Amino acid sequence: MTDNGMKERRAALVALIEEALDARLPGADTEPVRVHRAMRHAVNGGGKRLRPLLSLSVAEMLGLDPRDCLDAACAVETAHTASLILDDLPCMDNAAERRGRPCTHKEYGAATAILAALALLSESFHLVASNAERLGGPERAVAAVALLRDALGTHGLVGGQHLDLLHTGGAPVSLETLTSIHGEKAGALFVASALLPGVLSGLDAAGLDALRRFASRLGLAFQISDDLIDARHGGEDAGKCTFASLLGADGAASE
Repeated sequence: MTDNGMKERRAALVALIEEALDARLPGADTEPVRVHRAMRHAVNGGGKRLRPLLSLSVAEMLGLDPRDCLDAACAVETAHTASLILDDLPCMDNAAERRGRPCTHKEYGAATAILAALALLSESFHLVASNAERLGGPERAVAAVALLRDALGTHGLVGGQHLDLLHTGGAPVSLETLTSIHGEKAGALFVASALLPGVLSGLDAAGLDALRRFASRLGLAFQISDDLIDARHGGEDAGKCTFASLLGADGAASE
C-alpha cells in the first residue's frame, strides 16, 4: 500500500472510530446530564485514537472486518480516556489543559470528573464483554474482560501510575524503573489494544505472544516519542523524569 493509501485508510478508520464512540456514549441531554456531558467532553476532546486504530489494524491483519471489532476498539479508547481524566486531577498531575481544552475536572469539577471516569471504565467492560460474546461466546468474553482487567489493574495502568507518583520530584530514576513505569502506565493499554482482536478471533497462544511483544515495544516507542516532543516544545512536567530528561534527546531517540 502506498503512503497516500495508508493515510486514506487511517483516515477512514479514524472516522469509523469517531462515529462509533459518539454512538456509544450517553446523550448529552440524558440524565445524569452533568456526568454524561463530562464523559463526552473528555472523549470528544480530540486525540490521535492510536489505541483503537491499533485494534482495528490488527483485526484487519487477522482477516476480521474492523466493524466487527468496533466495540472492543471503543472500549480501549474509553478506558484510556478515563485514565487521562484521573491522571489530570489535582491529586495526581494537577493539569489544567488536555488537548488544548480545559481538563474535565476544570470544566465540571473534580467530583463529576471522577464519576465520569468511573462511568467510562464501566462502559469499557460492557463494550468488550458484549463484543467478545457476540463473536465467540462466553469463554471469549471472559478472556477479553480478563485482558482489559489486567491492562488497567495494579500490574498495568494503575500500577504504572502509582510508580510514577512515587518517583515524581524524588530521587533520580533509573532507566529500568522508568521503562517499568511506562511499560505499565502507557504500554499496558497498547498491549490490550493489539491482543483484543486476537482474543476475539480465537488466535492461538503463539500468535497472541507475538502481538504482545510487538505492542509492548510500540507502547514504549510511543512514550519515548511523546517525551521527545514535549522536551522540544518545553512541555515537560516539572519534577517528572522522562526518557528525554534521563537520556538526553539523542539517547532517547536511539532507544
